[in-house]
Amino acid sequence: KQWYQRRVAITAGILGLGIYVKVSLNDLKDLDVSHDTLNTAALFLIGLGCVVFVVGLLGCCGSLTQNRCMLLLYFTLVTLIFLGEIALAIAVYANKDAVTKQLRTQFKDCMTSYGKANETVCTDTIDTLQSVLECCGEMKPADWKNFTSYTANPPKSCCPQDEACDYADAYPLGCYTTIDEFVNNKSKYIGFGVLGVAIIELIGMSLACYLRTYIMKREEYEPYTV
Repeated sequence: KQWYQRRVAITAGILGLGIYVKVSLNDLKDLDVSHDTLNTAALFLIGLGCVVFVVGLLGCCGSLTQNRCMLLLYFTLVTLIFLGEIALAIAVYANKDAVTKQLRTQFKDCMTSYGKANETVCTDTIDTLQSVLECCGEMKPADWKNFTSYTANPPKSCCPQDEACDYADAYPLGCYTTIDEFVNNKSKYIGFGVLGVAIIELIGMSLACYLRTYIMKREEYEPYTV
């Protein structure tokens, strides 16, 4: 029972964090992350928190009331989530090169649209990537020289203090290079993280299965009462 209660508490915290970020967007404007990115992250956390909270609540209520239907529904939902995570992890790992190449293509397209009034998504995305990852351009800062607006100076997000600078003071590595190195160097840690989550879910599934089996066996030996 404590297992399910702790899970509900953790997921409630995720949901609360998402709601906090959503209602505090204006207070977080000083971060090196765009408004759209924060808003998307907040919505993702709220959605994730709601789904996991409902699933955890099913397990908690099922264990407290010893309701076999709730436990079975909890087991089924966690199993589906577990299989989905494993499939996603395998797909991303098997296609990590294709994913990074797709990111490179999207980044190049956004560089073409950068700074245009009707392309705020591309502008915010590039500014966030360059500020957070401390990179500049696709492969190198000089990539921005191919665009007439930045022949003399790169965008401000290429600069360490987020202020106007020249190419000599810009971040030396390109964003694709940085992302590619991160994926290749950190992929095993990401894999360990996914494995850890999978183990936790397996424990939850096992506990739900055990408790449901225990309730069924107990009911077989207890006299029926109205």
